[in-house]
Amino acid sequence: MDASPTPKQSVRLDLEISRAQDGRLEGQLRSDAADRWSPFSGVLELLKVIEDTLDAVEAATHVQPKEGIES
Repeated sequence: MDASPTPKQSVRLDLEISRAQDGRLEGQLRSDAADRWSPFSGVLELLKVIEDTLDAVEAATHVQPKEGIES
């Protein structure tokens, strides 16, 4: 039987989106806790911005174990 993956912390994202003259999706995105927006133009770029934002949130909230203490 396969084990279910450990659920990760949910992240709330703010998204401002519109359609450009050529029909592409464009806008900006940020995590709820961030004050910097990341712009995107196109669906693939949106996915990259989402991945980068989640990586940054994960890195900021990751707690490193102290040396000499087993976790």
